[in-house]
Amino acid sequence: MSVEEVAARPDRAVAGTWDAGRSPGSLIVAWQHPETRLIAPVGLLEHGHGLGYRFRYLQCASRVDGFLPFLSFPEYQRAYTSEHLFPLFSQRIMSPRRPDFSQFLHQLHLDEDATPWEQLARSEGRRTGDTVQVFPIPTVHADGWTSCRFLVHGIRHVAGGRLPPSLTPGDELKLQDDPANLVNPEAVLVCSRDGERLGYVPDLLLEHLRVLRDTGSVCLTVEHVNGPEVPAHLRLLVRLDGHAPAGYQPMSGPRWQTY
Repeated sequence: MSVEEVAARPDRAVAGTWDAGRSPGSLIVAWQHPETRLIAPVGLLEHGHGLGYRFRYLQCASRVDGFLPFLSFPEYQRAYTSEHLFPLFSQRIMSPRRPDFSQFLHQLHLDEDATPWEQLARSEGRRTGDTVQVFPIPTVHADGWTSCRFLVHGIRHVAGGRLPPSLTPGDELKLQDDPANLVNPEAVLVCSRDGERLGYVPDLLLEHLRVLRDTGSVCLTVEHVNGPEVPAHLRLLVRLDGHAPAGYQPMSGPRWQTY
């Protein structure tokens, strides 16, 4: 059965029948090795008016240790298209019929009218025990200014799932290189103004962050804080601001080329 056929079946793609509406864009699809915990980009999910939805593998996907093609996308060199969001991703979106839907949007710091695509991009599509996640490609304005939001990773491992009670939106945060990190020597820690370690910058954003830091100063601030009742990966939303060099496009080098 093709992906298009799967997406067309109402019993397999109920959530996928939602329109992403006003929010076109591109998301990098990543896979986390279940043992080493290394996160590697493997695909590109796109949505746009007139395009519908399109998934393509990155050329590096076949070289990622331990990764095999997703069951719904079995061929590396094929471009998969659909009028509706593919089930692999639509099942990561909460139904608005759920009684806790509004609460979930608040945890993501999204408005009540947020589109499914916006929900997927903000939540990174992460689920407990899963190995798939998505990450929005940052945008760069004509003057080089760039701003993006991301959920701080590794809070459960770095801070034991706890955050300083004084942490509030608008607080400026610090970035600290972590070359002794055994999993990823290029890892960058997110720390409070007092130097308390809170978590990590997502691996997929490290290349972008490095470009911004090489260009000039960057600013990292708290956007939203959730309480301990919320899963650790949703605890802290931050905003990264900076300037990029002329002509720079995030996630566009050889590592990010699609088939």
